[in-house]
Amino acid sequence: MAVPGQKKESLTPSELHFIATSEYVVEIVPNFSMGQIRLLSGIWGPFTPPGKARVPLWLALDLKRRKRCSIVAPEWMSVDHLQERLKDETTHGEYADLPFRYLEISKAIIGVAGEDVDNAALIRSLLMDIRQARQTKSRQGVVKMNDAGMAMTGISQLEINELRPFFVQSFGVMRRLGGAHVAAPMSQSTQIPSQFTLDEDGWDVSGV
Repeated sequence: MAVPGQKKESLTPSELHFIATSEYVVEIVPNFSMGQIRLLSGIWGPFTPPGKARVPLWLALDLKRRKRCSIVAPEWMSVDHLQERLKDETTHGEYADLPFRYLEISKAIIGVAGEDVDNAALIRSLLMDIRQARQTKSRQGVVKMNDAGMAMTGISQLEINELRPFFVQSFGVMRRLGGAHVAAPMSQSTQIPSQFTLDEDGWDVSGV
């Protein structure tokens, strides 16, 4: 089946969700006992309550849906840590230090195991404030881009995928013009084009 042109330029939300939940490892507190299990990604366990166990995020989400565990939120999802990262985002020109897939991971955990996350509503709000601050930096960076490229150290996977179609088109135009600097046609208030479905807070609600 042919893939639409716009989809070839970026990963889809479902693909980003799959990669994040496959690669990221979290701690759980199981409510069942079992020895080690062997998966394609490695050997996990044993599972002995009330002790913690480390498992891939996809497995943690599946066990949580089955009411077989609670998920331990990673340290970077604490209120104190996110408040510090928000301060960094709003006072420094660089992107704050967050996991490469922080948006996908946090959405998955809060969506399935919000009851296991202390102050989940506040954390969600902080994540959205961070996202909006980073979008402002992205818009500022896009305005300064030229045909040689641009540096956005610390940008996340989802943010890259939102910007990639615009970058590809813009770089193509500038190179066809012989390397001349052409200001990107985007004002500070313009929304970055996106294939993602977002709610009023900028939270991905694409159904993944």
